[in-house]
Amino acid sequence: TMRSFAGRWATVAHKRAAHVRARDHHRTARGGTARAATGRKHAMGGAKFGGASLATGELYKTCSDLLVAESEAAKERCGSAAPTMAIVSAKGGVTDKLIQVVKASLDNMEQAEELLSVVAAEQIEVVREISNPEAAALVEAAINADAADILNVVRANGLMKLIPPSTMELVTGYGEVWSAMTMHAYLVTKGVPTAWLDARQVLLVEQSGGAGLGDKGSSNVVGVDPLWRETSERVRGWWADPVREHLLQTDCSDKAPIVVVTGFVASTVGGTPTTLKRSGSDYSATIFARLMGASKITMWKNVNGVYTADPRRVPEAFPIESLKYDEAIELAYFGAQVLHPSAMMPCIENRIPIYVRNVFNPSHPGTVIQGRACTLEASQQAWLEEASAAKKQVRKAACPVKLGDGESPIRGITSVDNVALVNIEGTGTSSVPDMASRLFGTLERAGVQVVMLTQASADSSICLAVGEPDAETALTVLEVAFEKELAKGLVAGITIEHGHAVVAIVGEGMAFRPGTGATFTKAMANAGINIRSIAQGSSERQISIIVEQEDCTKALRAAHAALALSNMQLSVAVIGCSGMVGAELLKQMLESKRIIGDSSAKRKVLDDLRLDYKVTALVRSSGMRLSYDGIDVTSNGEAQGEIISNDLEVLAKFLSDDYNGNRVVIDCSASQEVASFYPRLLSLGINVITANKKAGAGPMELYDDCVRQTGASAQWYYETTGPGSGLPVLSTLKDMMQSGDRVSKVQGVFSGTISYITNALADGVPLSEALQQAAALGLCEPDPRDDLAGLDVRRKVVVLARELGLRLELADVPCDSLIPEGLIDWAPDNSEGTISVAAQLAEALRPYDAEVSERFAVARAEGLELVHLGTVDVSSGEASVHLTQLPKDDPLARCVANENVVAITSQRYSPRPMLLQGPGAGAEITASGLFADLLHLSRTLVEWTIPKIE
Repeated sequence: TMRSFAGRWATVAHKRAAHVRARDHHRTARGGTARAATGRKHAMGGAKFGGASLATGELYKTCSDLLVAESEAAKERCGSAAPTMAIVSAKGGVTDKLIQVVKASLDNMEQAEELLSVVAAEQIEVVREISNPEAAALVEAAINADAADILNVVRANGLMKLIPPSTMELVTGYGEVWSAMTMHAYLVTKGVPTAWLDARQVLLVEQSGGAGLGDKGSSNVVGVDPLWRETSERVRGWWADPVREHLLQTDCSDKAPIVVVTGFVASTVGGTPTTLKRSGSDYSATIFARLMGASKITMWKNVNGVYTADPRRVPEAFPIESLKYDEAIELAYFGAQVLHPSAMMPCIENRIPIYVRNVFNPSHPGTVIQGRACTLEASQQAWLEEASAAKKQVRKAACPVKLGDGESPIRGITSVDNVALVNIEGTGTSSVPDMASRLFGTLERAGVQVVMLTQASADSSICLAVGEPDAETALTVLEVAFEKELAKGLVAGITIEHGHAVVAIVGEGMAFRPGTGATFTKAMANAGINIRSIAQGSSERQISIIVEQEDCTKALRAAHAALALSNMQLSVAVIGCSGMVGAELLKQMLESKRIIGDSSAKRKVLDDLRLDYKVTALVRSSGMRLSYDGIDVTSNGEAQGEIISNDLEVLAKFLSDDYNGNRVVIDCSASQEVASFYPRLLSLGINVITANKKAGAGPMELYDDCVRQTGASAQWYYETTGPGSGLPVLSTLKDMMQSGDRVSKVQGVFSGTISYITNALADGVPLSEALQQAAALGLCEPDPRDDLAGLDVRRKVVVLARELGLRLELADVPCDSLIPEGLIDWAPDNSEGTISVAAQLAEALRPYDAEVSERFAVARAEGLELVHLGTVDVSSGEASVHLTQLPKDDPLARCVANENVVAITSQRYSPRPMLLQGPGAGAEITASGLFADLLHLSRTLVEWTIPKIE
């Protein structure tokens, strides 16, 4: 029961206080109220609700019901409900409105009264909405009385023409008081044993950081220190008051008491109302968790815990399961929405776990912050012992901090925006022995906080990061402080660079683990981000860099992906996505379960590739869709995003500005304009994969430009444009030559379409019908004349010849055509409503069917096969495509259906050549070849971008 709780709480606290005074006065001075036992089953639980969770009457009910549900959930585990303490902030927006009331009172008291009346009325309306008339009337009377007191206080502002900090703190603190009374009224209406505690009555603090509210959202409670002994005594007195008798008699086997406590507010030793500064309710929560001996404290927010990065800037961010206090402190210092380090101290000292959970998704476990990281001394000793053992055993030393399978060495990535760099530089600074002390002393006296510091070359250069608002102040005071040194040249100059941000990675797993820093900086390089300054703490738990402010979000996303908090990502743009090859490629990518944004199925978990594809651009003839967050390609992007006009320069800029330095354009079109744009894409560091032959077989100048732009920053893959289509012919030849082999000749059937047609002709099928069959199977080019005239094969031969070192143009390759001479000048009717080009050409071929069929029949009667044979003779420097008669048992005559067959003769493969054979035409085969090139690129990026961190 609560009586036993209160009795034990007071007795144990009194005995422990006496014991501590006798043994350790220092610890007693820091506080040390006994751990509050709540009956036989539970210690008290703690919860904290922010203003955003208390913005409406419905939200007050949601939070209150959640408190009751969490308390009663303990019955299933322990047989009784858990007593709970709830710390509340002001109703959403009330603090800001009370600040407006105080400010308005300087010049317009009527406006101040009107604003206050609105704020009070809104709070009263919420109370009426969620509680019974009796409870609401009590709260309404209290709020009206408080409003009258507020007006009496702020009237003095207009007379004095200033706002004392104590006045602002007094008035704004009423928001929490009204909020606590509101939640208490609802709990009373629900029949919950409850009371509310005005923290100003019990929480005494000492202010060393000056009066005032501080900045909103800063969670900066430095300079506000609880007086633990005095506060503990007051808390005991609060529980001893007979008014709380009903709480002490509560049977926790049914319902446990819930005490609602005002956050944010406190009092000085002299009794003056004060605050724990803006966003200080978290500090209130941890203070009362320690005072009440809570088993845990839950910070209920509107997110599913502490995220690996700010999800508003890094959509791939996800909740962190657990953090050490030290990791949370580092994240908080660099801007993460966790808790201020000072706010965590009460829980750190008493080892109270802090949970961060979502009030709107209570089933999610959220993030737990508990435990301490290894000390620097312990980590260093463990590393030395491991390094010594590894040396004796002739193996690589392992990091002393072990990671789970697939676990990243870092916990999160965060940033501080709007910082400026203050540079103190000059070769003579080493002649100023008190440089550091004067530098920091000057800034401290001016109230300038240093966010980050780097120093190099024996003091010759010191770089400080300060907040933008403090930059000019820092410059002014430092120029005055070092006026003589500047005049003598001992300090070469003091300058400011505006518009920067700090990006930091944090995690205990980084300590003594090689590779993390390299991965971080490599990710910045891949994204094209310049690192202006870099620093690492002695604990190795964080590495921070300074980048341009405009690059901050890009840096966060690049680091998040590279450091395996999420898979590495490759941004993919598909040109020609609505064509047969493009649509098939997107289908195969979906089947790989690697596309981010695939709503049809669960993506594959981390594997050896550690990479996901994010389709950020889809280009078709009707326009293009662009999105850095990824396009859902389950419907080929049809129903997602705005369509804009096709513009390759706009596409290039979009890809170049992507935070992700890993970008690729896959060209599934047959456009000369797109092919001619490859050098531009490659020059921007954008990889190109293509099935378009018009660059590889185009003018030599274009080909050379593409090769010249291909290098360390971008790759050009064109395997499917060669003689093998989906067969790895070009890559095989490249491997052979790079290993020292000398290729002398490559021959074969290089077109799957022609292979299909010639095989059909050999079987007695007329040419016109064979063409229609091939077109129906999707084997033909958009204009089948390119197939029959040999233009497609000639392009493949040119690509092959250039890969073998021959500088041939398309006109240098003679080719036999399957189009009869009478149709050389034939052209299709492209007007609207006409039949396909393939159907028109088939109709035109019918008069010539007998002539073509006879030629193939004669060859077969002689035991020969007519083969459309492509040849590249490296020795002679020539290439050709001819309709050649070969014996039926010749390997090059044995390809069937739409197969390609390639024979490679080299120094090592002679006289018997290497044979590569397989399907060589169709959208599925071409798309498969493109996907293979994409995988090759992916492996290269993973290998070079993410060093293995063990």
